[in-house]
Amino acid sequence: MTRYRKQSNCVYACEYHVVLTTKYRRKIFADGIGEYLGQRLPEIRKYYPELDIIEYNHDKDHIHILISIPPKLSLGSVVRIVKSNSSRWLKGKFGEYLRKVYWGTGAIWSEGYFVSTVGRDEKVIRKYIEMQGRDDEGRTTFETG
Repeated sequence: MTRYRKQSNCVYACEYHVVLTTKYRRKIFADGIGEYLGQRLPEIRKYYPELDIIEYNHDKDHIHILISIPPKLSLGSVVRIVKSNSSRWLKGKFGEYLRKVYWGTGAIWSEGYFVSTVGRDEKVIRKYIEMQGRDDEGRTTFETG
């Protein structure tokens, strides 16, 4: 279902599937760290009310976010906002653990990211994000029906 959003000069539906991987693909999202991040991500709206985290989930070494971004913000700047805020939250709560995992570097996230626009396949992407971290059970595609 497409959600149209309004600004003073435009109406838009700009939703993106963003995947952020941990530095060195370290498997840090266990023991509640991924759930903690999922609880904190909506706080980004306090400072960026036009950003909307629609869906979030994680696997052991990466996260998936379905996010609505207004056309006036670049995707790269939004990824920077998400990475910097989430890194600060995680270091604040799990700093000792993360210093052991990432000795020699202060980074949690890898430099790059994956992004795709969401169009007619939003249901498939939502299902994909929802299924993150579960066993594959031999499936390679999701049913769209």
